[in-house]
Amino acid sequence: MNIARIARTPRIAIAAVLAATCWFGRVPASHAVEVTDVLDAFDDDNNDPFDGSLRLRFQSETRNSAIGRQVRCLKNDALGAPCPNGSGFVLARELEYQRVRNTMNLDFRIGVFKDLELYATVPIVISDDWKHDFSTGVTRGNSTILPYQDKTTGSLADRSALFKVPYQSTSRAGLGDMHLGFKWSPFNYYRDSSEPTWVFQIDYTAPTGTAMKADNDGVGYGLHELTLATTISRRALRIFEPFFNIHITPVRAGSSSGLFTKRGATQNFVEPGLTGGTNFGLTLVPWENAKQEERFEIETGIGFDYVYRGREYTEVWEALASPTNPCKPSEGCSNILYSMSELDPVTGKPKRTDGITEVEPYARFQGWAAIHYQPIQYFQLSARIGYARETPHFITYGDVGKDLDGREQVSAYNTNGQNEFSPVYLPAVDTVGQRLRVLDVSNLAMQFAISGKF
Repeated sequence: MNIARIARTPRIAIAAVLAATCWFGRVPASHAVEVTDVLDAFDDDNNDPFDGSLRLRFQSETRNSAIGRQVRCLKNDALGAPCPNGSGFVLARELEYQRVRNTMNLDFRIGVFKDLELYATVPIVISDDWKHDFSTGVTRGNSTILPYQDKTTGSLADRSALFKVPYQSTSRAGLGDMHLGFKWSPFNYYRDSSEPTWVFQIDYTAPTGTAMKADNDGVGYGLHELTLATTISRRALRIFEPFFNIHITPVRAGSSSGLFTKRGATQNFVEPGLTGGTNFGLTLVPWENAKQEERFEIETGIGFDYVYRGREYTEVWEALASPTNPCKPSEGCSNILYSMSELDPVTGKPKRTDGITEVEPYARFQGWAAIHYQPIQYFQLSARIGYARETPHFITYGDVGKDLDGREQVSAYNTNGQNEFSPVYLPAVDTVGQRLRVLDVSNLAMQFAISGKF
C-alpha cells in the first residue's frame, strides 16, 4: 500500500476498499450500494432501531518490481558498450523483487445514529515474506549490489557489497496496525431521491503492530495515518450507480520504538510523504429483492494516487539493515554506515543504517472489480481483485544535509563547528550515480469476505 509500505500500498478509506463492506438498513425502495453504504441506528422512519455487522475478510497482496542502480558510463569506454549520449549515468537493471503478504481481517461495524457508523478493523498477518534475486544476465561477475569476491583478497572485495543476493526476508506474522473510523452520510438518495448519496469518512490507522525491524519478525509500520475521504454516488435507471471519491492521507511517526524518528536538525524528512488521490467507478445491480433485502452487485473502477517525497520501508530496507549483511563494519566496510553524520555517542563510531531510505515522489494507477452477493437478509459474500502500477522512482533519494551557516555548501565542520550532513544520509546509495530505483512496479490484491449481520 508502498508493499514496501504495503504498507502504504491500498488503504481502507479509499473507495476500492469501501466496495467490500456491507449494509443492511431498511429504506423505502432499495438499499444503498456497497461503495456508499453507511450503517445507522434509531431510524424510526424505517422501523430500524439498530444495525451491526461482523465480517471475516481474507486479503492476499503480491508486489513485484525490478531494482536498478545508477552506474557511471564513460564515453569511448573500451570495457563496455558505448554511452548513447556521452559520459554520464545509466541505469543498470540488477534485481527482481517479490513480496507476498496474506492477512485475515476482522471488521466490526455498528450504526450509532441515522446514517452514522463507527467501525474497527483488526488485521492478523498470516505471513509476510519477500525475496530478491539477480535479474536475467546479472551475476556476481557484473553486479554492483554483490560483486564477485576475489579469493586472493578474502573479504576485502565484499566491502563494496550492499547485501546478499539472493536475499530471503525474515518470515513475519502477527497483529498488524488496526483501523478505527467513522462514516457519515448527510445526504442519502435512498431517503430522498432528489439528492445524491454523499458519504464522509475519517479513518485512523494506529501503530498497534510491532514495528518491523531487521532483527525482529514484526509486521507493523510504526506510523499514525489519518485518511480523510468523501464519496458521492447516485442511482440511475434503477440498476446503475456511478460514484466518485477523493481522499488524502497525511502520515506521522508513531512511538519511539519505530524506525521513523527525527535524528537531528539537518534531517529534512522523517516519515512517508502525504498521499492524495481520486477514484471513479460504477456499480451495476442486475438483481435485487428490496423487500427481502436480497441483491447481487457488480462493481468496477479506476483510481489515481500521488505519493509525495518521504522516508519509507522499500524493497531493500531489510537487506540493507540485516545482521547477516556481507558488508561488515568490523572488516572496514562503510557501505551500510551513516559515515558522514555525527558519531554514535556510545561507541564513538558511525551509526549503522536501519534500512529506511528517502523515496522520490511517485504516482500509482489502479483498477479493481468486485462482486457482492446477499442471498438472505443476514448474510453476504464478497470477492474483489485489484491491480495497480507505480511510476518508476528512486528508493534511495536522501538529501546530503542542510547549509546551516549560509556558505552554500554542506560541511562536516562548518564555521560554527556544526556537522551539516544529514544523520540519515547513506553515501553508498544516496549519492548521485549510486542510487537505487524501482522499475516495473505492480501490485495485485485479491480479497474474499463473509459478512454476518444483525
